[in-house]
Amino acid sequence: LFKTDFDFSLPGAMKLQNLILKLKKWIKILENKTKTLPSSFLIEEKCRFLSNFSRSTAEIELPGEFLLPKYSHYYVCIQRFMPKVEIVQKHGAAARRLYIRGHNGKIYPYMVVNDTSLSDARREERVLQLLRMLNHLLAKHKETSRRFLNITVPRVVAVSPQMRLVQDNPSSVSLLSIYQQYCGRRAHDHQNASARFYEKLSSVQARGSQASHTVLRDILKEVQTSMVPRTIVREWASTTFQSATDYWTFRKVLTLQLSLAAFVEYVLHLTRLNPDILYLHQDSGLMNVAYYKFDIDDNSGELDSNRPVPFRLTPNLSEMITNVGVSGPFTASMIAAARCLCHPSFKIQALLRAILRDEMITWHKKNMGADPNASAAAGHGATIFVDANGMQQPDYKDGEKVIAMVGKALTAINARLQSMGQFDGTESKVGTLVGAACSADNLCRMDPAWYPWL
Repeated sequence: LFKTDFDFSLPGAMKLQNLILKLKKWIKILENKTKTLPSSFLIEEKCRFLSNFSRSTAEIELPGEFLLPKYSHYYVCIQRFMPKVEIVQKHGAAARRLYIRGHNGKIYPYMVVNDTSLSDARREERVLQLLRMLNHLLAKHKETSRRFLNITVPRVVAVSPQMRLVQDNPSSVSLLSIYQQYCGRRAHDHQNASARFYEKLSSVQARGSQASHTVLRDILKEVQTSMVPRTIVREWASTTFQSATDYWTFRKVLTLQLSLAAFVEYVLHLTRLNPDILYLHQDSGLMNVAYYKFDIDDNSGELDSNRPVPFRLTPNLSEMITNVGVSGPFTASMIAAARCLCHPSFKIQALLRAILRDEMITWHKKNMGADPNASAAAGHGATIFVDANGMQQPDYKDGEKVIAMVGKALTAINARLQSMGQFDGTESKVGTLVGAACSADNLCRMDPAWYPWL
């Protein structure tokens, strides 16, 4: 059957529309097959060493304990690995969830995730490290500390070039999963909204007219009216949290977490926040983003700042945190975070320069790899030096270019940070950004894969 569907010798088999339909059909078949597979196994069946491991075998700290400096007696050691390993669908793949008992009695879940691209994995870890350092600064400032502004950053530890351990919360659910549950209850496919968008677009183009701004806005409005109402997330939350106190607490924490996610996405020029990487923790209201990277233009190496919306505040999210939440705690928290990081004694520039340097060197190496002539020239022109760790490093001739790129990126980030930290009475740059993020005129220009209606 699979061979028949993907027989490209048949007429029309190479058409994009036909390929998409066939891929969607097979994704559904394979998803149904995976549901029949076992959802857990015993650790002793796969790795007897881990099942026999205890603290008496070796004193080993929990993965990620050293990502932030602490006093030595505060480190938690691995007591033992729990016997059951679960297979879960998260981070766009089937991952194994281990449970580790610490010597303090607590149980810590970790996901074993296989990575397809090592270079991208390192880029994500750079952003996570920067966010951990920003948390340290947010805790020191009065206005951010009293609002409990703290970015939720999961521990991520590379085990091998293709594998990572990622700290997990079994009660976390992605925004896309909430939408999929909603579609499942109504026996709809969650891809229908995107399909409708493209159908409408192709019918307009078939008539020989261009997809104007008005057409895109009308399509978005139709999808919202007939397929994806604004109330999906709010209804999910009211069903999940039956008690008014629980619901209010969840909404309050979520509002603050969303404001921080929006703040770092806009100021640091991070990649767009898709619903499949935004995880809501049902036990606390905390929210973490699985894969954030610096949004760097592949050709120029500059931070990409051209996006219809500055950050994710889509209709369902703004409905969940209400208009009062958006104009109150959401906006105030973003201003407080900006003013905190603008503080001269925090030396945010030095942190950014260190992180961006690695990011730009990675981009530079990648581009040299793409251009064999440049790579060969750099290979002949580079001298080798030994760094502080005793490792041999190539000293590229165009190091000046990398320094200039870091300086340019730093200027762009600093300009956004300074503009967000200023306000005059009730008027502020943040208010303008929130208006742009919620505007249907801007949302309709976003890629349907971003789910602008969710």
